[in-house]
Amino acid sequence: MSADTSGTIKRRSRIGLYLPVALLFAIAAGWSVFWFVARNTVNTAVNTWLAREAAEGRNWNCPDRALGGFPFRFEMTCSNLTFAGTTPEGPVTGSLPRLAAVAQIYKPQHVIVEATGPLKIAKTDGTADLTFDWKLLDASVIAVGRSVDRVSVVIDQPTLTVAGSAVMPLDLRANSFESHLRRDPARPAEENTYDFTLAFDGAVVPPLDALLATQTPVKLALDAKVSHARPFTAQSRAQELETWRQAGGRLHILRLSMDKGAQRLDARGELGLDEAHRPAGTIDASVAGLEQLLARFGIGGQGSNLGSLIAGGLARLGARQAQPPQAGDGAAKPADGLTPLPTVTIANGRVAVGPFAFATVQPLY
Repeated sequence: MSADTSGTIKRRSRIGLYLPVALLFAIAAGWSVFWFVARNTVNTAVNTWLAREAAEGRNWNCPDRALGGFPFRFEMTCSNLTFAGTTPEGPVTGSLPRLAAVAQIYKPQHVIVEATGPLKIAKTDGTADLTFDWKLLDASVIAVGRSVDRVSVVIDQPTLTVAGSAVMPLDLRANSFESHLRRDPARPAEENTYDFTLAFDGAVVPPLDALLATQTPVKLALDAKVSHARPFTAQSRAQELETWRQAGGRLHILRLSMDKGAQRLDARGELGLDEAHRPAGTIDASVAGLEQLLARFGIGGQGSNLGSLIAGGLARLGARQAQPPQAGDGAAKPADGLTPLPTVTIANGRVAVGPFAFATVQPLY
């Protein structure tokens, strides 16, 4: 006599049907527990950092803080952020309407930041008051351990207003600003070498307009490398610079370019600090519109060829430094319209263009 196995087969088929659903619910429940535990870890880390800052005399306050982003990211928002405390520049207060930071749960070391302006910073003694505003500000920060590996900032239509009893009033603006910083992967980690770039487009700088007698907006770009750098420290400026100097820090200007209508600049060089805490190094530059700049200082101008003679003499010196002299060599300008100048040397507190010393520099701290 054969046993009836139809009921057993049906039960097994039903288990096979419900098992994937049960596994899916188990995974979802486990992921939810993981996310909320991780969320509490992030929240605890933020509270620990706020407590550490308060112990150092820097008080951050965010009355409207929220942490969300479930299930695949962490998103922290802070509205009405305020700051009061001691900085390397003295006691200050600050405020920001909104700050948001987002990180994917599978890449928590990469944080995307968005901010709503204006950022207001004021010294408590009233000597300086800064207002920084923008249409759009995005930043990206990548950390490796406790070190910053990369930072990128893009700002659309930034404006900066500076006022106060101890500063010259300024009202600056630009169409765009972009900056990138990264640790140089080709250098040893202990050297703390960083590559960085920054660029302004359509910048309006009144002091520069007054100096060059033109209202044309400025286009500025800098590509540089700095060694033995420790970005984002809370030390005073003097302490940071002295630590950098003692470590043998150098600033390598790979290219600095400025374009302001007919007046243009292209420069490269290397700078550091001497034992008296003064800038020291060399800069090689090529310019266009030098005659107009000399005229602004009363050298040459309308009805006089003195400015052209000086500019031509400097151009000849610069051309001879740039390449060996050849028969018939003169001060002819390169195809790009830029004329090379003699090397600018900063040493022992003096600034010289070629063989001509014309200025002194003071210690930075």
